[in-house]
Amino acid sequence: MRVRFGSYVLDSGSRELLKSEGSIQAGVPEPASGRATAVHLSPKAFDILEILIARRPNVVSKDVLLQEVWPGKVVEEANLAIAVGEIRKALGDEPKSPAIIVTVSRRGYRFAADAQDLERSERGTAVRDGYARWWLTWNDKTLPLHEGENLVGRHPASAVWINGSSVSRTHAQIVITPAEVRIEDRGSRNGTFVDGTRIGKPHLLVDGTSVTFGSETTTFRQWLDDAAVGTEPVRREKKNRG
Repeated sequence: MRVRFGSYVLDSGSRELLKSEGSIQAGVPEPASGRATAVHLSPKAFDILEILIARRPNVVSKDVLLQEVWPGKVVEEANLAIAVGEIRKALGDEPKSPAIIVTVSRRGYRFAADAQDLERSERGTAVRDGYARWWLTWNDKTLPLHEGENLVGRHPASAVWINGSSVSRTHAQIVITPAEVRIEDRGSRNGTFVDGTRIGKPHLLVDGTSVTFGSETTTFRQWLDDAAVGTEPVRREKKNRG
């Protein structure tokens, strides 16, 4: 995930928060000046900012943040408040009237600044030629995929977010190229399965393949113009005028 807001860019891949030293031009993927400096955040503060940006503009509850950032540990809410304060200080967000990280009374926090997904702009995400080409179906949800690397996991910042207890924070990766689609497990605790078989190395995916992450089963779908099934005619019974 690479997201720009104001003069900042958050990069999940490199785990960096960058601040441009010049003005930013609309539609330009990098700072117009070509110069950016890294803004220091502690690992926990970075995780919180990453989750809030990924879930924007929704409110993320304190309980969810505590569970995701300090998994398996009993942590006081004060630790969360301290980390949020660190983020606000790094971003120059006024604590008494914040415009970026907003506190929602008795619930949690939300990311309120205008933001642009740079990966969506640069790679077109799941849309190509004006329509979606690849996706996963999970329960009643459609999870779009884009060309390049698609990280699948329980962490809200994942490109494909599957919020199931058996899914690892960083579970698997789906790589899409013009020639093929492959999936690879990323050392998950409960494994990745393709058509019921656990995989230990990159595996080819084709339309209709069943993919299970832990105990969460999805179906990989790909739209191919040449292979699309034709529209079936609707058969209507003739009414008896007897």
